[in-house]
Amino acid sequence: MRPPPVFDIPAERPFLDTLAAGILTRATDPETLARTTILLPTRRSARALREAFLRAGEGRAMLLPRMRALAGLSTEDADDLALPALLDLPAAVEPLVRQAVLTGFVRQRPPRHGGPAVAEQAWALAGELARLFDEIALEERDMALLARPGEAFAEEWLARLKALVPETHARHWEITLIFLRGIVADWNAWLQENGLIDIGVRRVRALLAQAEAWRADPPTHPIIAAGIGIGGTVPAAVALLGAILTLPHGAVVLHGIDQASAGAVWGEIAKAPTHPFSSQVLLLDALGIARADVAPWPAPDGARKVPARRAELIGMALRPPAGTAAWTRPDPIHWRDGLGGLSLLAAPEPGAEADAIALLLRETLEVKGARAALVTPDRDLARRVSAALVRHGITADDSAGEPFGETPAGGFLRLLVRAVAEGFAPVPLLALAKHPLAAAGMDRFAWLSAWRALERAALRGPRPAAGLDALREAARAGMRRESQVEVLARVLGAVDALATALGPLPALMAGEADPAALLDAVMAAAEALAATDAQEGGLRLYAGAEGEPLALHVAAMAEGFAHLPSLPPAQFPGLFEAALAQGVARSGRASRGRTGAPHPRVEILGLLEARLLSFDRVVLGALDESIWPLATDPGPWMSRPMRREFGLPEPEARIGRVAADFLLTACAAPEAVLTRSIKRGGAPTVPARWLVRLETFLRGQGLRLEPSEAAGWAQALDAAPIVTPCARPAPNPPLDARPLVISLSDVATLLADPYALYAKRVLKLQRLDALDADIGGPDYGELVHAAMARFIRALDAEGWTHVARARALFDTAMEDALAEHGPRPAYAAFWRPRLRRIGDFAIAEEARARADILRSHVEIDGRMVLAESADRAIELTARADRIDVLRDGTLSVLDYKTGQLPKKTEPENGAAPQLPLEAFMAIDGAFRGLAAGAVSLLAYWRLSGGEPPGEAGTVRQGAEAVQTLAFANADAAAALVGRYLLERRPFTARPHPLRAARGGEYDHLSRIAEWAGAEDGE
Repeated sequence: MRPPPVFDIPAERPFLDTLAAGILTRATDPETLARTTILLPTRRSARALREAFLRAGEGRAMLLPRMRALAGLSTEDADDLALPALLDLPAAVEPLVRQAVLTGFVRQRPPRHGGPAVAEQAWALAGELARLFDEIALEERDMALLARPGEAFAEEWLARLKALVPETHARHWEITLIFLRGIVADWNAWLQENGLIDIGVRRVRALLAQAEAWRADPPTHPIIAAGIGIGGTVPAAVALLGAILTLPHGAVVLHGIDQASAGAVWGEIAKAPTHPFSSQVLLLDALGIARADVAPWPAPDGARKVPARRAELIGMALRPPAGTAAWTRPDPIHWRDGLGGLSLLAAPEPGAEADAIALLLRETLEVKGARAALVTPDRDLARRVSAALVRHGITADDSAGEPFGETPAGGFLRLLVRAVAEGFAPVPLLALAKHPLAAAGMDRFAWLSAWRALERAALRGPRPAAGLDALREAARAGMRRESQVEVLARVLGAVDALATALGPLPALMAGEADPAALLDAVMAAAEALAATDAQEGGLRLYAGAEGEPLALHVAAMAEGFAHLPSLPPAQFPGLFEAALAQGVARSGRASRGRTGAPHPRVEILGLLEARLLSFDRVVLGALDESIWPLATDPGPWMSRPMRREFGLPEPEARIGRVAADFLLTACAAPEAVLTRSIKRGGAPTVPARWLVRLETFLRGQGLRLEPSEAAGWAQALDAAPIVTPCARPAPNPPLDARPLVISLSDVATLLADPYALYAKRVLKLQRLDALDADIGGPDYGELVHAAMARFIRALDAEGWTHVARARALFDTAMEDALAEHGPRPAYAAFWRPRLRRIGDFAIAEEARARADILRSHVEIDGRMVLAESADRAIELTARADRIDVLRDGTLSVLDYKTGQLPKKTEPENGAAPQLPLEAFMAIDGAFRGLAAGAVSLLAYWRLSGGEPPGEAGTVRQGAEAVQTLAFANADAAAALVGRYLLERRPFTARPHPLRAARGGEYDHLSRIAEWAGAEDGE
């Protein structure tokens, strides 16, 4: 009797190269080699095996074996089985159709039985259900049940669900079981009605059908299953492997069974699901193969690049608890050999970790022909490293690809849906309009120019009313000047082009609609919006390597959405984005927005993709707990006891599979670097459990992992030898560049922060309002001043009669002021109640003081020369809120404040010179239409609209006292202005820090955070 054809390739040997060399040795002739079928766990490993054959054959021509990725080896890897028996199986439901149908079933459930209220939540829950159904099918141990025609398996599963006794579990599990039973029954009925089978069931039946076909008609050519069992083997795959072992030329080649460290605790490993060899031990037990019957793979003993004891070292560190007694026996000489080429990199945070990894990968390329890889389950780290590699001129092949929602075309589709759903709010609208694909049939430059003009005129500040018509009104309100007529025409043309491109989409999203119809409208609008005046939209939307996969995924979405019920329009964007995110573009564009062929010797891989591959240097990244491995989670459907009762594996089995990936990947290259971040998001991290065990074992042996030098390289890459913060800025432009006209507020600015005046008046920089801004102080101040000006003008013209008439005048002024701000409903809704309360305060004050007022001047402009030299004169301009001519012939200057009032000492010491300078200008006759005269009162009104709505304050009273204060402030202002605008004094940033609070508009330009900190340190 021949020994079982089960072989093992040690972890320290390059698996695929050794496998290829052994197959070439076994193949007696080229025909036998060409007819050989090799089953591997992943498509990537199948491609890599082709390259291994070329290396083993030293480049000579040969007909290669058939290499296939075997489906169903684990719930994580379920590719279609490309074998003949598949042809006789019924069709499986399409994945997105399944999720859509399940979404409909979920939404039919009442909330008390777990039905969610939002379509996006239902879609996500349906995805979890689909994964549960696949897991149940793949982990089913009753092969006769799954091999049966029809849908008897679902009835069996329903019976098991009903057998789960709710009384033994928490109340919420009873609700979950009711939910599951209903969904499974509905799903089973739907499959039978449509003549389909579930995806997981078809995969399992494919494995069983192939096993039966081989038993019935054993092939005469070799069938080799290689690398199976690393990530766990489902029962149906075990049945197929058992069939392979019965074939005349069948063989199973395992990877990395560590006889040295695992032999003494072999029996304990099967009881420890978190152990890296647990799945392989269970596989051998299921196949009836004793450990002693596993033979070394017969292949030429090539050069062993990886230290022979590395796998033994890691295997010892990862022993189950029953075997850790061996840790107490020190043998540092024995274990030191396993540390060769193994190092640790602990970075302070993920960005530094990514930079160091990029340098490690780049350094590998210095060796001719050397290959390097980052292996990590952390997609964020993968993206960071991909971006860091661009700095070194390297585009890396990221095996995870890129979710469609994050590709340029996918982002364009998401923005389109969001912009329409949010009523063309400024942020999503401009993000859509400025997207590189947007043009709506126009010249791209003309399109962008129009939208930038609209942004400045109408979209900055609080949100306009919803809809394209309101957008047109906002454009007209923001471009009233005659000089803007031509620009307005271009803007309205761009809005019209957008409306034409969108077609019926806005109307469809205005009410409850069919998701399939909405998706059709979205794609039609996207193609129309992507068109330019020179190229069709479809050609631009589906361009590049991800174009065809995106089109296929959208077609699959359309097929699935046809099974969804109607839904409220607000729920469509979330549903659309969730469905779009399920597709992945596996293009060579590793970093968004960049193109270029991936480097042939640098790869970024997930755990599954890295299986069986070998490199010259491998980096195991993000070795932090909860990332590698992920936290164990039994899922939302069953607790751990319920999973055991139903027949599903423990969640910890996944940790064992990931532990195998850790061990074998660490042995996949002569040089392996283990990396982690000490902090993530500012919070300390915990090292991965395998790293902790390895370091603990090594400490007991008086050894340690060698620290990698790459952390220091990354730190030195951008480190300056001497850090010299910038000095306090003090620009000193020539006199002819300095302003000749300044406003009252400029005087206060010049006093507190001369640099701010330089930025405003010399550089002419103005801060843009934020998009979709909150309704804040500046808007409120403008509105209050406008309403008060209209009210006082009307009151002055008509004269005081009674309170009711004053109330009517104020209400009219208030509504006119609100309307003047254009079609922004948020203004009116937010400020109208406050304005009405301000009206109460203003009317009460007018009733008290109106008898002493002869006439009121509001929003009155003034101009005078404040300082002059032989060849320059500096003019001061002002717009006074209100100057009253009193019946005694004097003037009263009143200023409205919507924020905090100045401190009482500030007008006295010149820190708040506005009101005293207005008085000085009034005394001098500088206001247009107002004769010079004595000023007997300087006062403030603080108009908050809160509680109390207003507050009156007097700064100075009496003509002589006012004149003294006004002249003192004028002299100080003239001297200040003269120093900066008549002489070449530098505009120093904040020369007197106590006079100006931080948070000014120009602080970021003056880099105050840099130099102020340096000065404080000195």
